[in-house]
Amino acid sequence: MKKSVLLILTSMLSVYAVAMEPLSDSDLQHVEGQAGADLSLKLVLNQINANDSYYQTNNAYKFDNGVGGICANLEFCRLALSVNNRYVDSGGAASSVSGNKLWVVFKGIQGTINIQKLGLDGADLVYKNIANQQMIKPAFQLSFDADKPIQIRNFGFNSLSIEKDAFTSITNPDGTVTENSLGATAAQYGYLKLNKYAAKAQTTGPNGSTANNYDTGRETGFMGMQMNGNLALQGKLMMFSCDSSMNKRC
Repeated sequence: MKKSVLLILTSMLSVYAVAMEPLSDSDLQHVEGQAGADLSLKLVLNQINANDSYYQTNNAYKFDNGVGGICANLEFCRLALSVNNRYVDSGGAASSVSGNKLWVVFKGIQGTINIQKLGLDGADLVYKNIANQQMIKPAFQLSFDADKPIQIRNFGFNSLSIEKDAFTSITNPDGTVTENSLGATAAQYGYLKLNKYAAKAQTTGPNGSTANNYDTGRETGFMGMQMNGNLALQGKLMMFSCDSSMNKRC
């Protein structure tokens, strides 16, 4: 009896080897199937949102620069750009070799972009090749729905200014830059300078002026930008591999 059971188990555990064969494009065209997903993406940059512990009604989309906020230190919520070989000397003359490095600083960078729906699908692209034959190509498809627009809230920056380092730098012959920043503090870097407008009282006389208090405490700069609105898109974008046998445009 034991021998019979052992023989049955041995036969059940037999291993069968199956050879794998490559599939041609025509074989794949007979295989039907589709998969997809709807994604929602939300970018909140330096703003208060509903997940913050101190969120209150009507407090969303505001610059998070209050006590305990991520931008309580304003100098760390910026975007700074420095172009190669742009310096000024002590007299303010431009130089491409050495001097105080110049920075374009976007201060108070913030914004919320909410993509409510982004369709992600696999699809068949039907096209005609260079021989004018109809072909089917698998493609990666992105789709948008106008009923669920992309929401843009207070996206931009509070002020834009041109700053310079308090120390000098030099461009070496090999293109690298050497900073003479030994002992320099954070405030001596152009992109970390914290300059704010002070209150200006009214004056009288031939050169009198009105009081200027509306921008008191704000970071200095000559312009700012904020965008608010809904971007409604309807359509699809298909991405696929392409070679010279597909179309003359490839």
